[in-house]
Amino acid sequence: MNTLLINLFIGLLIIKSYCQDIIFPSDEEVTHLSGNKMLDTDRIPLSNPIACPKNMLQYPGDGVKSVWVCDCRPTYLYFPLNDTCHEAFRQGPCKVGEYVVLPAGNVTPKCQKNPCHHDGMVPYNGTCHNLRMTGGPCGDNVLGVNETTYQLECITTDIAPFIIIDAPLIDSCPPGSRRITVGDCKPVL
Repeated sequence: MNTLLINLFIGLLIIKSYCQDIIFPSDEEVTHLSGNKMLDTDRIPLSNPIACPKNMLQYPGDGVKSVWVCDCRPTYLYFPLNDTCHEAFRQGPCKVGEYVVLPAGNVTPKCQKNPCHHDGMVPYNGTCHNLRMTGGPCGDNVLGVNETTYQLECITTDIAPFIIIDAPLIDSCPPGSRRITVGDCKPVL
C-alpha cells in the first residue's frame, strides 16, 4: 500500500512538472489595441512566455475564440525587422545615447537621439526627468507614456502601471531581533 501511494505521489509530481504556468496580468491596461476603452471583457491578455517572445502578451484573436495572437505589452513598440517589442522612450535595440520612439503619423518605431543621454531619462517641458517617477514635472502623478499615442504625458498614479509605492520609514530592529506583524521588535529564538 505504501509503495502504491509513493508511486502515485511521484507520478503527480512528474505530471505537474510538465504543466505550464499561465499568468493573467492584472496591472496592465489593454486599451492600446484599438485606442478605445475595451467593452469586451473576454479579450484579456495572458502572459505566456512559452508561446510569446519577451515583452509580448497573448491576446485572443478577432472572431474565433480559439485563435490567440502575440502582441506587445502596453507602452511597448513592435520592431518588425527582428520581431521584438521594446519600451517607448527606453534604449531597447538602439545605440547607447538613443531611445525608441514612434514619430507622429508613423506606424513603425525608430531610434532617436536621447537629449538626456541616460536610459530612462526623457526630456519633458525643457528639462530631463526620470520615467515613471512621482514628483518632478507631474507633482503627485508620474511621467509616463500614453498607451494610445505613445507620447510622454503626466499619468495619474491610480492608472499608471509599475509604480513603486514608498513605504514609511521605520527604525530598524536591533541586532538579534526581527519585526513581527504588529510592528514590534522581538528577539530571535
